[in-house]
Amino acid sequence: MRGTFGLNALLLSTALLTGALLTAVVSRSEAVTGTAVRSTVEDATGARIPIRQYARIVSTSIVADQVLVELIEPDRLVAVSRHTLRARPSTTYDDKIGVERARDIETIIELRPDIVFVNSFVDRRHVARLKDAGLKVFDLGEMRGLETLIRNIRQLAAVLGVPERGEKLIEEVERELGEIAASLGETERARALYVGMHGDRLYGGTTETSFHDVLVAAGLVDVAAEAGFEGWPAYTNEQLLSLDPPWIITNPGTEETLCRHPGLGALSACRNGQIRSIETNLLTDPGLRMVEAARAVHAEVYGEDR
Repeated sequence: MRGTFGLNALLLSTALLTGALLTAVVSRSEAVTGTAVRSTVEDATGARIPIRQYARIVSTSIVADQVLVELIEPDRLVAVSRHTLRARPSTTYDDKIGVERARDIETIIELRPDIVFVNSFVDRRHVARLKDAGLKVFDLGEMRGLETLIRNIRQLAAVLGVPERGEKLIEEVERELGEIAASLGETERARALYVGMHGDRLYGGTTETSFHDVLVAAGLVDVAAEAGFEGWPAYTNEQLLSLDPPWIITNPGTEETLCRHPGLGALSACRNGQIRSIETNLLTDPGLRMVEAARAVHAEVYGEDR
C-alpha cells in the first residue's frame, strides 16, 4: 500500500510540477520602439495572440468559463458555453449569453468579441470561420485534468495581462487539493477505481485525466493507475473483475446497473455496498470544480469529518 500511494502521490506531484514548468508556453516577443512594447502568448496551435486588456470576451470552453471569472472583471465576459449555464446555474453567469461551443458562429460574430477562447475539442472549420471574420481565437488545447488546468490558467492570465492573478489562483487550487486528504496516513488510503457505463460498455478514467486527479486528491489509491492503465480505458468484464477495487466511484444511476452487469455482482464493491456516485457534471469537470469533486468523493468514502 505504501508503494502504491507513493506512485499516486508522485503522479499528482508531477502534474503540479509540470504545470509550474509550463510557463514556457507563455512566449513573449518584445519589440521596443520608444516606450511601446508588444507581447504575445502562444496558444495550443502555435498561434501568437497579443497580450491586451480585452474588453469583450467570449468563452466556448468550460474550463475557461470558470477561470475567467476568477481573473477578470465579470462584465468583460460577455458569453460562456451553454454547458456551463446548464451544469452550474450561478448568479456569476446570470447576465451571460450561452454559446454552443464554436459552432454558434453567427451568434459569436454578432457579439463582436475582442477574443474567443476555445479548447481543442472543436471543429477546426468553425475556428477557421471565426478567424475569417476577423476574430482573435485562442485555443487552450486539451482538457485532461490538473496538468492542463494549470497550463490553461497561465495562458489565460498571460494573454489578459494579469499573470500574477493566475499564479495566485494556481496556488489556491494546489493548496485546496492538498488539504482535502492531508489528515490521512499512507496506510489509511482506500483503493478505488472510477468506472462509467455507456450502454453495455465499461470505461474508466485514470492517469492524465481529471478522474485520476480527483481520486488522488480525495485520498484514494487509483487501482487503474496501479495496474498500468492510462487515459480513458475501455474495460472488459474480466479486466474489471481482475482489478476488483474495494471502492468504485461512478455517475448517478450507474451503481445498480453496474452490479447487475453479467458477472460484476461478484465485485467486492458490489458485495460490500461500496459504490458511490457523484453528480455527473461535477465528476466529469476537468476545471476548477475538480476541487469540489475531490471533496465530494472524500466525504463519500471517509465521511464528512475526515
